[in-house]
Amino acid sequence: MHNINLNQLRIFHAVAATGSFTRASKTLCLTQPGVSKHIKQLESDMGVPLLDRLGKTVTPTRAGRILMETTKEVFDRIDEAKARINDLTLLKSGEINIGASYTAGTYLLPPVLGQYTALYPDISLSLDISLSQEVAHKVLANELDIGFIGASHPDERLSVRPVYRDRLKAILPPDHSWQNRASVSLTDLADHTLIVSQKGSGTRLAIEKASASTDITLKRIVEFGNTEAVKKAVQAGMGVSLLSGTAVRDEVATGSLLTKPVDAPSMERTFYAVMLQDKYRTHAVTALMDLLPSPNFAHMGE
Repeated sequence: MHNINLNQLRIFHAVAATGSFTRASKTLCLTQPGVSKHIKQLESDMGVPLLDRLGKTVTPTRAGRILMETTKEVFDRIDEAKARINDLTLLKSGEINIGASYTAGTYLLPPVLGQYTALYPDISLSLDISLSQEVAHKVLANELDIGFIGASHPDERLSVRPVYRDRLKAILPPDHSWQNRASVSLTDLADHTLIVSQKGSGTRLAIEKASASTDITLKRIVEFGNTEAVKKAVQAGMGVSLLSGTAVRDEVATGSLLTKPVDAPSMERTFYAVMLQDKYRTHAVTALMDLLPSPNFAHMGE
């Protein structure tokens, strides 16, 4: 067996992960024939097929899956080594890959990230906004350095810290018949069409938890993709919703939406910062954590 170089492993990992020679070549900025040549050489060196080619789709063989797991561990260790070396420059270089739920990434984090970039302009930040569950899974897969989620995700591999607290409020169009009421109940909401974000979002999980705790069934539910779509649907008169007060602060200020407190337990929700327990925590990540609210955090969006 010839010596296997890291470049071949990176090419193999890209092909296996994307399931396509074409997509991998674009990701790697290589020609497709060049990618194919490296894969053939690697398979020859390993003495076994590593990829099954089914038309334009590529999937790892059993040997390929073993190699893929191993290469991920190798690249994770290399990335950690790079992070440790970057740390020697003490916040003069480096990057942080951040994931956040829609509410956290859109409404809560921008002021913190703005403060961070002003303090540490040489640190690159990337923000991936997706469902809370997806963010947690990406942190567990070591695809993100830190994640901010709107629902608890118990996993002993994660370090979890509460950073924001908010309350779900009833969201109404400005001409709704409840506009003069001081508050509404879950029973009231159960008789209306409830506009909600998709399953897996922290807000959706909080609504389901509140409903389960009171044994009230929310019968007429219409699902929209994200918080912005939910707000537009309520403004259009399609129904009412339950959202974090922070998420509708601007609309309430302009009068395009109304909010009402909900007379029910479990309307409070917490946002968490999550990281891998065993992952090396760089100075750059520590500096970001230092800018977050303390554990005795205040309510947001009141």
